[in-house]
Amino acid sequence: MFKEIKTAEDLAQEALDAENAQKVSEAKAYLASTDWIVTKIAELQLEGVDVEPLKVKYAAELAERKLMREVV
Repeated sequence: MFKEIKTAEDLAQEALDAENAQKVSEAKAYLASTDWIVTKIAELQLEGVDVEPLKVKYAAELAERKLMREVV
C-alpha cells in the first residue's frame, strides 16, 4: 500500500553498490581475458623453461591483473 521512500543516503548507497558491482564485473572480465598469459607462463615454467623474458614481456598485464585481483 505504501511505497518505501528512499532517502538521499539510500540512493547514494545504491549508486555506490552499482558502481562497485560494475568494477568487479570489469575486473573479472579482464582477468578472464588475460588468463592465458598466466597459464602460458606456468606451463613453460613446469617444463623448466626460463620464463623471465615472458614476465618482462607481459609485465604490464601482470601488474594490471594484480590490481584487478584486489578489486575482486
